[in-house]
Amino acid sequence: MSSSSGPESSPQLDPAGLEQIEEIEQGAPRVRALGTSKSSGERAGGWVTAAWALPGTLWLGFYLVLPLVFIVLVSFWTYKLGAKSGFTTNWTLENYGTIVHSSTYWHNMLTSVYTSLIAVVACLVLGFPIAYFLALKVHTLRNQIALFVIALAPFWTSFLVRSVAWTYPLSDVLSRFGVTTPSTTSVRLAMIQLYILFMVTPLFFTLSQVDRTAMEAARDLGGNWWQMFREVILPQILPGIVIGSIFIFVLTMGEYGTVLVVGQNYVQSVGTIVNSYITGAVQYPQGAAAAVLLVLALIAGVFAITRFSNLREDL
Repeated sequence: MSSSSGPESSPQLDPAGLEQIEEIEQGAPRVRALGTSKSSGERAGGWVTAAWALPGTLWLGFYLVLPLVFIVLVSFWTYKLGAKSGFTTNWTLENYGTIVHSSTYWHNMLTSVYTSLIAVVACLVLGFPIAYFLALKVHTLRNQIALFVIALAPFWTSFLVRSVAWTYPLSDVLSRFGVTTPSTTSVRLAMIQLYILFMVTPLFFTLSQVDRTAMEAARDLGGNWWQMFREVILPQILPGIVIGSIFIFVLTMGEYGTVLVVGQNYVQSVGTIVNSYITGAVQYPQGAAAAVLLVLALIAGVFAITRFSNLREDL
């Protein structure tokens, strides 16, 4: 006597069927290529990603990582005097000892840090109104792009030409105030003009993404412009401020071209000190040690700047 299943009973699904149902409920693809599995698809995707990343990795490794490694190695080598001066691969810490005990190097290091901080603050103060106008006051995308391209006009010429172009105007203006020789002030003014677009550009893009409805809500709630800027705009543009600050800090800390051209050998920086070790005294190990300490100072500065915003979460 056969017994039929009652309404309470239900057909039993095999584990594979349960797995497919779970994948469908979780939004997984319903169709999978014949003869492939989930693990093989993940492996194939990993190889494709690695293939796309390989050219950029090789480029950065050869032009960025490898030179830095070579500079670090040279900084531990020994300088050789004589008719054929140069260096040998005898490992020593004497180069770092010479730089650490050099008051001139550390004085110029502190001066360069101070100059970089001035450049960052000045570019932020002067660049924010430009970016604010382009992003929030110009309402059509066509006009925004046109004005932004005009703002980028200084980049149509080389860096050296722009530095030379500032030499005479700055000298003439400062001479009217009694400054007869190039000074640190003239170099700082030139740096602000040369690097301000590195602050305007990230500010422009972050301001373009500011939530307009939040700004309108702040106005409807009776907030003035400063309150709206502090509570609505500033939290959304912090990543742009951090990125622009990093660009300007790094570029101005290692700057020596503008210092040489505008300063006309009256002004020194940590960049000119490193350059003098290499081109003047031809002491490559000491110059490499000075460069390594400069890179460490740059890393510390960038780390301090990034504390103001979590770029990975805010962008």
